[in-house]
Amino acid sequence: MSERAPQDDAAAAFASRAEAAHGESIRQLVAFGDAVRGDDRGVHTEVEILVVLADDDPETERALEAEAETVGRVYGVVISVYVLPADRVDANADHPFVRTALEEGRAYV
Repeated sequence: MSERAPQDDAAAAFASRAEAAHGESIRQLVAFGDAVRGDDRGVHTEVEILVVLADDDPETERALEAEAETVGRVYGVVISVYVLPADRVDANADHPFVRTALEEGRAYV
């Protein structure tokens, strides 16, 4: 049995599946938020993930959202996935959401 928190296992499982299915499109995949920082006090069962795609691709975005739902059910957590194209992330690098996710998050890709 894993000694990691369900949030950590869920994030790693989602990252692995996302990279296997869409690795050529993914520039970055970062888990962030309360659970990653360790200040969730065991209360939250949510994993927040930012996926930065090479291009704006609604089909890949929908597939990643569906995969997040599937993995979340397996691990008993909610995975909130935010999918953004790289040019939008680059243009908004100083936005608090983007900056916090990239600076404080745990990178998987």
